[in-house]
Amino acid sequence: MISRLQVATVFVSDLERAIRFYVDALGFDLVADWRGDDGDRMVFTLPPGAETEIGLYAPGAGDARIGSSSGLVFTADDIRATVAELKARGVAFTRDLVMHDYGEGDGPGDTGDLEAEFADPDGNRFLLHS
Repeated sequence: MISRLQVATVFVSDLERAIRFYVDALGFDLVADWRGDDGDRMVFTLPPGAETEIGLYAPGAGDARIGSSSGLVFTADDIRATVAELKARGVAFTRDLVMHDYGEGDGPGDTGDLEAEFADPDGNRFLLHS
């Protein structure tokens, strides 16, 4: 049976720029820098405390997978502080904090979750969720 997700790949146009963003701005660890015999290269990063690596791959100019919604959702214990820290590091948010009220509690926002959306330098978008 499938037991876990090992790697989620994000397609980028410039690996060096992507490394700076994911390691320096987002604070991910650089786990591995793989180079194939044919010159192919993939870099693996890991968010603090995570098990699933984020693989960064540059497939070539004009690839339609670069600059879209990644479908990936990151979590933060203190989303407000995390958003403020990432903004201070130059991370561009495409949607600021929004409360989603699921309407199951006693009052507005009792059962909701906060989320924001940010993008990497290629325009790949990610959700940050509380």
